[in-house]
Amino acid sequence: MKRRRQRGAALVEFALVSGLLCLLLFGIIEMGLLFGDQALVGAAAREAARSAAVGDQVGTARSHGISGGAGLPLSAANVVLEKSVDGPVLAWQPLGDNGAYNDAPSNLYLVRATVTYNHPLVTSFIFTGGAKTLTAKQVMRRE
Repeated sequence: MKRRRQRGAALVEFALVSGLLCLLLFGIIEMGLLFGDQALVGAAAREAARSAAVGDQVGTARSHGISGGAGLPLSAANVVLEKSVDGPVLAWQPLGDNGAYNDAPSNLYLVRATVTYNHPLVTSFIFTGGAKTLTAKQVMRRE
């Protein structure tokens, strides 16, 4: 009889601990996916900013940003390009085109690329929210 009670106690202990272990495992998986996607979003922002910094047109810089985030379903709406504005305070305005180049003046002006991505949570059945917005900004001097 004593052995049967011990088996029952082990089953109850396993039932209590297994839920916590599954929660921990899914949390680790979700964090790994988030870190990986954040690295891709950062790479996309860097590529878009670099392309804008060398003077590429806005559409070309956006497409470089989209291709820089390889593996993410990014669109032109996810990539925002801006240029710095002269004045006492650093301000930003949308980057436009000026012929074959963008309209940010060379040298002392800055260009900024902001890439956003809504990462769908794999563990949304456990954690609420369904998606986490990842954002990366990159600023470079216009060459």
